Amino acid sequence: MPQCELVVVERQEPKPEHVELLLDAPALAADLAPGQFAHVWTPGSLRRPISFSRATPDGRVGLLFRVVGAGTRWLADRRVGDRLDVLAPLGQGFPAPEPGPLLLVGGGVGIPPLFVAAQRWAATHPLSVILGARTAEAVVMVDDFQTLGLAPSLTTDDGSLGEPGRVTGPLARWLARHDGGQVWACGPTPMLGAVAELVGEGRPCWLAYEQRMGCGVGACLACVVPGVGADGQPEWVRVCHDGPVFDSRRLWWAGRQGEG
Repeated sequence: MPQCELVVVERQEPKPEHVELLLDAPALAADLAPGQFAHVWTPGSLRRPISFSRATPDGRVGLLFRVVGAGTRWLADRRVGDRLDVLAPLGQGFPAPEPGPLLLVGGGVGIPPLFVAAQRWAATHPLSVILGARTAEAVVMVDDFQTLGLAPSLTTDDGSLGEPGRVTGPLARWLARHDGGQVWACGPTPMLGAVAELVGEGRPCWLAYEQRMGCGVGACLACVVPGVGADGQPEWVRVCHDGPVFDSRRLWWAGRQGEG
């Protein structure tokens, strides 16, 4: 598994308690699949899984995270010239999209990996974007999507930015306007379940899971979530190795219990 030291070449604070570190990594930037992640060493704890937030033509990759504890505080204190010990790239990313409209739905710190997808596919697919969070201060990367010529629909739980409510409101309207097309989403698990329920099984739906993990390579089983086996019965799937991006039909949502 590729382990390397990457140099911080730029540091940004896009929103309060949110930090993005840009790392010099030409090989990663060239081959990165949207939705893959880095497992970053921090002192005194397990490594931290952080999705890549961008890949630039000049060979930089981004890690955008919210500061929530000692490990992410240590990361937030890194400065230009510091080195990070990372395992990357890890996990299964989003597949190449099918022809037709593509909708990206991001919630909170689930927004960054969808920007990598937008970078990759905005020029070749009719692309729509919905971004949501609890408050305006947690909606990140709006300006970045706009640089690609996209106009994200915005929602906040408290109504402080965009439409009051959840991402499911504009999602339902998009689905009603598009007989075909596919949906990619990343965010908290309850959001992913709501997206999967709305989309149903009539069109492709790929979901990027957020999950704490131990090893990051599928050995320790600390990040397993309920999935669906080939026989339609429940089985555990490893977010770090089998995901973090899953076909929504591979995940066992509460509404599926009792089927089969």
